Amino acid sequence: MNRMKILNQLGEYFQKKGKYLELDEYNKQSDAPIRAQMVKRVFNSWSRMMTMVKKYHPNIGVVVKKAAPKKVAPKKSSTKKVVKKDVK
Repeated sequence: MNRMKILNQLGEYFQKKGKYLELDEYNKQSDAPIRAQMVKRVFNSWSRMMTMVKKYHPNIGVVVKKAAPKKVAPKKSSTKKVVKKDVK
């Protein structure tokens, strides 16, 4: 397997889990897409793989907050009332 294919599989897996998993957490998972030993063989270390996954999949575990509705103050009329005086 090539690196980019593994990165995409792990990125999708971490996205499904909602966070980046460290090596010990990853080994405890029964539904891991790739064995940890294979990942370490391709990337030479778990931390190097984590660096690359974070680079290519930066939004994992980021909670997007909904924007609170803004309170809108009643608009003041920008036109001023002009009082005309009677001219005789």
